[in-house]
Amino acid sequence: MTDAERTVREREDTDLPELAAVLRGVYAADGYPVEGIADPPAWLEHPHAIQHWTAVVDGTPVGQVTLAEAHPDDDAARAWVEHTGGSVTDIAVMARLFVDPQHRGQGLADRLILALRHHAHLLGRAVVFDVMAKDTAAVRLYDRSGAERIAEVTHRFNDGLTEPALVYAFPEPRGAG
Repeated sequence: MTDAERTVREREDTDLPELAAVLRGVYAADGYPVEGIADPPAWLEHPHAIQHWTAVVDGTPVGQVTLAEAHPDDDAARAWVEHTGGSVTDIAVMARLFVDPQHRGQGLADRLILALRHHAHLLGRAVVFDVMAKDTAAVRLYDRSGAERIAEVTHRFNDGLTEPALVYAFPEPRGAG
C-alpha cells in the first residue's frame, strides 16, 4: 500500500461538484449540516466568504473549510462579542468544515484549520466558530486543536427548529491589535 498524496489548497470552482458529493456523504453519515443539504453547491458558497480551502487526496477533493466575515447575527460572533467585549471586526468565522468520512483520521481537518488560521492571522483576526453539541467527533477535534470553548448557545434554523451548540475561539493572532 502506498501513501496517498494529501494536500490542502485554495478551493477552485472545479472542486464544487466533488465537494457537493462529499457533503452528501457527510450529511448521510453525520447529519451535518443540521439545516440540510437541499442544494449542496449553493451551501458551499458561503454568502460572507473571505476564502475557501480544499483538502485533496491523490488529486480528489475530500473536504473543505471556509473563512467568513463575522456578522452580529451569527451565533459565534455574538457569543465572542459577549465573552470578550470586542467587535465583530476583530474576528472571522470558521464555517463549512467537513471531511469525507472515508478520509478522516488522516489529519486533513487539522490541515484545513491550520490554513484557515494562518489566513486569519494575516488579516489580524481571531477565529470563532460554532459546532452542534451532537457532533461529538467534531467537538473532540476542536477540544484538542487549541480552541477555547467560550459559550453554549441554541442554534436556530429551518423555521423554528433548534439544536444545542458550542462556540469556540482560537486565540487572537500575536501582534494583532
